[in-house]
Amino acid sequence: MKLTRRNLIAGGVAGALAVPTVAALARWRWQHGSHTGLVHDTGLAAGNRFAAAGAAAGRPSMAVEGDVIRFARALVDTRPALIAGVTRHADALLIGEVAAEAGYMLAAELTGDAQGCAGNSCDAGFIALTRMAVGAGALWAEAFGAWAANPQGAIQPQPQDNGWFADKGLALGWLLVPRG
Repeated sequence: MKLTRRNLIAGGVAGALAVPTVAALARWRWQHGSHTGLVHDTGLAAGNRFAAAGAAAGRPSMAVEGDVIRFARALVDTRPALIAGVTRHADALLIGEVAAEAGYMLAAELTGDAQGCAGNSCDAGFIALTRMAVGAGALWAEAFGAWAANPQGAIQPQPQDNGWFADKGLALGWLLVPRG
């Protein structure tokens, strides 16, 4: 995701001071009945593996279809505690912009392929998540999907049987959380 003028102005000093509380807020909301929003691109093998892992952990993922802006608005209107996805960069950018307008911020990004992923934590509270996904190697999408479906549960990624082929394009895993 890229830095926009709106993000820069909105962030400021208050955003820097709120960073440590973001992870705790999302965890609290999730523990108290709020849901997680999982999103995937059906055209990406990693997206399908992410969705299958989320479903196996009890949380179905929504496929990005149609107008991405409308899709994102409908998603953030449900006020999930976490929004996680594996999509192409363009879809992640559009969903992130709509979510930012609704009070969400980027907490972590994963860039992955068939060999594994590289993690970038934008929020200190989610460094362990990116390390876990990177450590999962080729099972990064499964590990991320299992975590996103149940952030408090044990993460034991299982290979999914739906598309163990390399994506032609880069798959981007991302996590959005409410601003503190």
